[in-house]
Amino acid sequence: MRRCVWLVNGVFFVALAFVSIGVAADLTADTVTKAGKKTSTGKISVKGDKYRLETAYTPIFYIGRGDKGIFWEINGAEKTYAEGKLTPATKPKIDEKLPGEISRKQVGTETVDGHPAKRSEVSVKEGNKTETYYQWWATDISFPVKLTNSNGSWSIEYKNIKKGAADNLFELPPGVTQDKSYVPDVLH
Repeated sequence: MRRCVWLVNGVFFVALAFVSIGVAADLTADTVTKAGKKTSTGKISVKGDKYRLETAYTPIFYIGRGDKGIFWEINGAEKTYAEGKLTPATKPKIDEKLPGEISRKQVGTETVDGHPAKRSEVSVKEGNKTETYYQWWATDISFPVKLTNSNGSWSIEYKNIKKGAADNLFELPPGVTQDKSYVPDVLH
């Protein structure tokens, strides 16, 4: 009997830990990035600690592999890739806690692209500077639907979010060869 109670309690606490930690994202979405007067579009796919970023205007795309600690910059036109170390600077800001975060204050709630979201003001230490961002964290899918800097000169929005991302999106495409003469250090 004691063993059964211990087992039930153990299962309950393991389940509670997963709920508290949150389930890693498994989705695809369109991206709209604005920097000054320039707007670019693309696509993001996320599955756990893996991501893929594509832009609409170039054959170059990125695959990040948290499980391997690396990211690949792939040139689809030349069928080549370069490999770099996965760091906060080479990863999209898709986690609720931003790299270098030093403070967070919820400043409202909104619905963005059909998702209920907490809007937070987030201060981040980036090198010798402190930057302020606004983040809209969708509570129904545990993913940021929008992120902007405090003066609004830069933003990224995730639209048309769909659950699920195919495993093969996070692998090197067949037939690509490594360009060892180039080592990327940040995402472009």
